[in-house]
Amino acid sequence: MTLSLKLSAEGYVVIAILIVTLLLAVAIPDAPSQVSPSGTTLFAGIIIFLLAAFVASLLYHPKEGQAVSDIFLIISLFVLSWEIAFGKLALLDPMLFPGPARVFAVFGNDYALILKGLVNSLGLLGAGYALALATAIPIGLYLGWKKRLFNAAYPIAKAISPIPPTAYLPYTIVLLPTFASASIFLIFIGAFWPILIGAVYGVHSIDHRLINSARTLGLSEKDMVKKVLFPGALPSIFSGAMIAFILSFITLTVAEMLAATSGLGWYIQYNHDFANYDKVVAGIIVVALVVIVLMYFFDRIQNYCLRWQTP
Repeated sequence: MTLSLKLSAEGYVVIAILIVTLLLAVAIPDAPSQVSPSGTTLFAGIIIFLLAAFVASLLYHPKEGQAVSDIFLIISLFVLSWEIAFGKLALLDPMLFPGPARVFAVFGNDYALILKGLVNSLGLLGAGYALALATAIPIGLYLGWKKRLFNAAYPIAKAISPIPPTAYLPYTIVLLPTFASASIFLIFIGAFWPILIGAVYGVHSIDHRLINSARTLGLSEKDMVKKVLFPGALPSIFSGAMIAFILSFITLTVAEMLAATSGLGWYIQYNHDFANYDKVVAGIIVVALVVIVLMYFFDRIQNYCLRWQTP
């Protein structure tokens, strides 16, 4: 099958918009307040990358061609509008609303600092989130299984879980020895409750006939949790884990903005304090890309673990 047969009308529109944006970027000078030659080169490279990614997506995922075209249509329209409104015409305050060339120039100048912040942020996020998974899942499975334990613990959890993790920030900074340990604790608290609730309600959603059959077969508690409760509750656990991941990233970013000396949140807040809004926008773009990539892998893991649900 040729590539032309896989292109919908939206696909041709996406290619046309990206080509027009590329021509605008390289052929028409930016507004005087937005000029950045190195940034223009990087921006042109990003447009070419988007074109290549669009074509590659259609080649490797032909069955999802319509969805891919719609996604890239939104992206291409945003990039074109951004270039025209802020890059060429500078319709709003150029300091607060930098054009693409100025923003992408930041990646060429601050790539080392951004990369260092990315590594630090992912390290804290991974540690806190993994700790929440390791503790909340087994506790949630037992809470959902043991009715007496659930009746005793649920009112306490219901009262504590709505408290925002950042409310603990003043005490964590004072009591814990480093900012890293304080951040890990806050991420852990933010991720713990959604995962716990997902595990509890996952157990409650299991058909009681399966549990009774397992008891009849004489399964030990360990085997019951491992072979019956955990697989049966897994869809609900993943639902809670996704909410927990989003809350963890928000908590991490806020904590870094308030008390860190490195990380993506710190990078955004630091440059905001000095009114470097081109760097602020660049940091926001990095955060968005990181979330997209992490959620992509999260979805792949979820689809693999729950492949038995696929009809």
